[in-house]
Amino acid sequence: MRTRLALITLLSAVLGVGGWFAYQNGLVPVPLVPDAPLYAPASPDFGEDQAVLEALVPAGPGLDAFLANQSDLALLTRTPDGAWAGQLVDGLQRSRNGRRWRLTFKAGLRLQDGSELGADRADAVLAPAFRGAGARDRVLDGRTLELRFATRTEDVPERLATWRVPGSGPFVRKGTVLARFDGFVQGRAGLARLRVETDPALMASAAWAQGLASGRWAWAAYPGRIDPEDMARVRLAPYDEVRLTDGSVWFISQKLRRFQPDKGPWPETRLFGVWRGSMDLPRAGALP
Repeated sequence: MRTRLALITLLSAVLGVGGWFAYQNGLVPVPLVPDAPLYAPASPDFGEDQAVLEALVPAGPGLDAFLANQSDLALLTRTPDGAWAGQLVDGLQRSRNGRRWRLTFKAGLRLQDGSELGADRADAVLAPAFRGAGARDRVLDGRTLELRFATRTEDVPERLATWRVPGSGPFVRKGTVLARFDGFVQGRAGLARLRVETDPALMASAAWAQGLASGRWAWAAYPGRIDPEDMARVRLAPYDEVRLTDGSVWFISQKLRRFQPDKGPWPETRLFGVWRGSMDLPRAGALP
């Protein structure tokens, strides 16, 4: 009798421990808000979304981040109010013990090379980042990828917000030139092309002011010391001054529609949903 009671007690303990581990390893959803508000829908009249624009911005890490933000999306991003939104995933789950995470990719996402972004494709592109973060990755089906960590890992959303998929954004990037990717499923960008000029000579006081006053630049970063006479010419041009938290100043053309740089770090500014009035459009190839 005592032996049987001991066995029952031992079995109950084993089942209890197993149940507790199974509970801890069970998946629960991580809340994600819709990403639609991140993409201001362009609503130009006929032909107004064919704008070809130039910007004057100094070369450096900020510019590289700005261009990458237009061409290569991260899996997750933070909204202005601090919530997580899925740019390339529409589902994220985690185990209660923080060691198991599951990503569900959006259906029908096409990359700029024409391939579909599913779990296999994402795994091939992002595997070094996953493994560099100490994860073992496993494709469960066409849209589902699972990450397993040896220990509790709480910062997976932050990591997913830094792991970008090349060619997943609304613009194709070649150097400092962005061309609209019409296969972007979240919508249609209102610019046909943007070229960023980084020539230091154009940052000189007179050249910078002349470019703004003549309307060459759709927007331009404040280059530093400006002669008062040159600045006076800029003040008479149809531009708004936008001061950003990093101390830079951008001069935004008032002829642009639905473009407002984020008041946070300017490299996070999105060009989606920007267009110009048809009276102001330089056509494709019109810029030197």
